[in-house]
Amino acid sequence: MEFSNSENNDEILKSLTAIDFVVLAAMHETDLKTMIKINAFELIKSCEKFFDCKFMQKMKHQPPPELKIKIQNWLNSIEYKQYTQNTNQTLSVEHKENIRKIYLKLGLKSHDLSELTDDGKQFLEKAKTDVQEQWMTLVKYHETNNPTKLKEEMDKCGKFIPIMFTSKIATPRLFSEMFKMMNLNMYDYLSKDKEIHPIFLEYLK
Repeated sequence: MEFSNSENNDEILKSLTAIDFVVLAAMHETDLKTMIKINAFELIKSCEKFFDCKFMQKMKHQPPPELKIKIQNWLNSIEYKQYTQNTNQTLSVEHKENIRKIYLKLGLKSHDLSELTDDGKQFLEKAKTDVQEQWMTLVKYHETNNPTKLKEEMDKCGKFIPIMFTSKIATPRLFSEMFKMMNLNMYDYLSKDKEIHPIFLEYLK
């Protein structure tokens, strides 16, 4: 998928999934703990989208010392080694081959670093602002005890719910209280929304 320079943020926004937003934010923040919760093939496919629309690129400079230390410590961690082992065991041969092709297409090697371009950073900040505004709308209807409007707004939030949590915009306690006000089972409601990625459930515990 490629985007021309003439396409605006709204068109790109419509094409992205819940997990794409999480990946973009996690890559920008080097949120390694979030990234390993994402299926490796889904992660690479999201990165491919962002390379194609010029929101992400291969890092062309040496990373700052603190980032190098953070990544090296992570690569040496038991958590990362378990993730690598699990990924090797669970990824299909077809997915592994597709990942290899994507890396080749993007000119990347396995431990090359990527970063957001200026356009990518601007897009992410705009997306976060929109998500923040959506969250505040939910909060407003919760505070004014308006379950009908709260439900209407919640129905619009599908693919933005995961980034609400991974970016620490939403709070699990308040989110749970919103569903109590609407007299809905939170997990039943969310599991039926195909736009929501299961990664966000980690943030509701």
